[in-house]
Amino acid sequence: MLLYSATLASTRDRGKVIMGHDASMEVGETLVVKVDRDSTRYREKIEQGIIKPDVPFYTYVPGKNNVDAVTSATELYFAQRGLLYSYLGGKRYDTTFLHVREWLECIRNRNLQLSCGIEAAFEEAMTAHMGTRAYLEGRTMYWNKEKEEIVRGEFS
Repeated sequence: MLLYSATLASTRDRGKVIMGHDASMEVGETLVVKVDRDSTRYREKIEQGIIKPDVPFYTYVPGKNNVDAVTSATELYFAQRGLLYSYLGGKRYDTTFLHVREWLECIRNRNLQLSCGIEAAFEEAMTAHMGTRAYLEGRTMYWNKEKEEIVRGEFS
C-alpha cells in the first residue's frame, strides 16, 4: 500500500484514492471508479473501446435519486466541490431543486423576475464566447453594446 498526500496536488480533487490492480476508486464528495489502462481484467473491453480508462467507469453522487434537471457534467462539477446542497432556513436543499422551484413559482405566479434572468444568462454566455474566441484567435475581444456584437481587437 502506498499513501500520498499533498496540499498542492492540483491534478486531483481532495478525495481519497484507493488504487487497485484493475481500477481506482476516489472517495470524496462523490465516489468515482476509473478502470486502470493496464488492467488485465478489463483488457479486452479497453482494446475494443467499450471501456475508456480516461472516462469514469462509475460515478455515484450521494442523495441524487431524482430527476437530473441539469446536465450530468454540471451536477458532477458542483458535487465534486461540495456545492450540491444549499441551506435555507436551517433545512438542506438540493441546489437544482431550488432553481427549478423558483422557475416553476415564476410560471405559476406569472412573475417574470428570476434571480438569474435571461439578461444575466446572455451576459454570462457572451462572456464565455468572447473568452473562447480570444483564446482560439489569439486576440482581444470587445463587446459593442449598441450593436450587441463581439468586436475583434488586434492580435496579442
